[in-house]
Amino acid sequence: MKNLLLFSTILLTAASAFAQLSVKPNGVADSYVYVKNQVLYVTSDINLTRNSTANNTEASIYLRENGQLIQGGTTSTNSGSGQLSAQQNSPETNAYAYYYWCSPVGYPGTTIAPQPAGNPWAGVINIYEAQPSLGLTAARPSLTTTNREGLILPRMTISTRWLYTFKTPGTETEGNYQRINANTAVPAGYGFTMKGLGLIVPGADQVYEFRGRPNNGNFKIPVAEPVITLPNPLPISQMTLAGNPYPSALDLNQLFYETGNEELAALWYYDEDRTVASHNYSQKPFGYGIWIPDSQDSDLDFKDNFPTGTYTKAPFYIYNAGGVGGGSTTGDGGNDQNKRYAPIGQGIMFVGGYFNIVAPFSDGFVNIRNSQRIFVKEDNVTTGGSVFQRPDTDENNDLETENNAAGGPTLSSSAEISRDKRTSGMRLWVVFDNAVTRDMVLNFSNLATDGYDRGMDGASPQDLKTDAYFPVGNDNSRMPYVISAINYDDNKQVPIAFKLDKQTQIELRVMEEVKKPYKHAYLFDSQENTYKALSSTDAARVSLTLPAGKYENRFFIVFRSPFIKKDAPLAEVERTEIVQKSVNFFQNNPQHQLEVSNPEGYKLKSASVYDMSGKLVLSESNLGDNNKYSFYTGNLSDGVYLVKLMTSDNIAIDYKAIVHN
Repeated sequence: MKNLLLFSTILLTAASAFAQLSVKPNGVADSYVYVKNQVLYVTSDINLTRNSTANNTEASIYLRENGQLIQGGTTSTNSGSGQLSAQQNSPETNAYAYYYWCSPVGYPGTTIAPQPAGNPWAGVINIYEAQPSLGLTAARPSLTTTNREGLILPRMTISTRWLYTFKTPGTETEGNYQRINANTAVPAGYGFTMKGLGLIVPGADQVYEFRGRPNNGNFKIPVAEPVITLPNPLPISQMTLAGNPYPSALDLNQLFYETGNEELAALWYYDEDRTVASHNYSQKPFGYGIWIPDSQDSDLDFKDNFPTGTYTKAPFYIYNAGGVGGGSTTGDGGNDQNKRYAPIGQGIMFVGGYFNIVAPFSDGFVNIRNSQRIFVKEDNVTTGGSVFQRPDTDENNDLETENNAAGGPTLSSSAEISRDKRTSGMRLWVVFDNAVTRDMVLNFSNLATDGYDRGMDGASPQDLKTDAYFPVGNDNSRMPYVISAINYDDNKQVPIAFKLDKQTQIELRVMEEVKKPYKHAYLFDSQENTYKALSSTDAARVSLTLPAGKYENRFFIVFRSPFIKKDAPLAEVERTEIVQKSVNFFQNNPQHQLEVSNPEGYKLKSASVYDMSGKLVLSESNLGDNNKYSFYTGNLSDGVYLVKLMTSDNIAIDYKAIVHN
């Protein structure tokens, strides 16, 4: 057996020498290239001849432990019957769990059109089961079943009932998915859905090995403008399932800002509660995380992960009143939200924007090009495997102000996010009935406007019946967004809207503030003329209870309050004074009640009334954050009483009431 092994010392000096690469058996002996933790660069085409299966070296090129293949040029055509082998793993796999994939290889001999020559279509036939006990290059083709559940044992068996493409732009409607069964029916560049294997086992993952002819060249993916689908009166974005078609990482900032891709508005990542053992989606919460790149990377250092972009997680994450996750934690990703570099095998929904506004001469296609490929390693390489769509199970979901990066599941290869590289902004969680949480981000940039800004505003998938969003755009193209950027001014009022299908308790929590330009933030209710403080402290978590309906012009995020001086400092002593001054009392003797005004909605945990001898005559607890309270005093003797309120963060507010009955 003849092996061509590329170790790092050889590869660093030899990679640039490959103008073309041909790998074929030397007579009866197998030949292959083994690339470990390095990049193999070929400036032109590759020709591969398949080895035999006798020595577990059937493939011609093996990419292992972050090994990647990058090809240059735009017209080169790969050929031959040989295979490239690339591995990717899906953590928390089970027979009920969907992941979105994009194959880095095709099956030689299948239909080529409409994609570039040399890139055959793919299917489940390209997926192998690694056999590490037999060697680093050993694998066998996966089996298939028409049953609902795939199997891990006795060997990898993939259910074909859940293999679908989404090649024509559309909304999340079942009829827009095209079933592919066991056929090679996925054109290069398009993504496909596939469910996992086996029973639900926490922490278990599954390695999938893709084998086939490596994809190369440029790909065109169709996208379409938002549409109105009644009875929903809001325009909803249309999507196409694509992804990273290469056996290397893909820089999504370069893809997004590529000339000719102006119709691309956002990238959506599918996620779901993978702890639910059901195929029924009425029992299985799911949704889309949204990523936008922020500004264009213009410093030509495409590996520095700046700008990082902004990601909001899928809204199915279950949140409870105790401040920690209940149910599944797969919707919350802890400290790593990096999505800029898509890894090998990653499937992504490409979302179209308004062509007549941002792309008046659009051809309706997004171009994926060789020039966007990049060698960036993935997370968790020390474990010997890639990380694909990893739902980070960070136990501390209550993020501290400016101490942690933003939440979101890891989907892409990572370079460390430096705090000073993150976009200035506020991450807001809107929690409905102590259950489903909508993750929203308001960013601040000198490049942003108050209207729609491509690359800075991320449209909502509208995957909740009860939801929150930023209404952005002019009257003829106003849409709901979960990521919005503005040019900061402390006099601005940023609208935040709610659509509720029933009476709902809403809680707003500021989960993160990054390089914030403001000293204070408030939720302004224009109907009630109230200002409730928004910050990361427990005392400033805003609670609302609203009947069913749509609220688009009532609530605003503002940065000034008439009750607090503009430049009020944030030190603890001054904060205590601010709280004390903003809460007002009135002893209404004709009505026999003590009236308390709490216009900024500070959360009160207790109210106590003492007579002048120190005897407790009235006590209430867990008062919440209402704007007004009243306490009956008609049963008290005439005299002076000491009233003491205590906020949830232990700020005491005192008042002397003169009761005269």
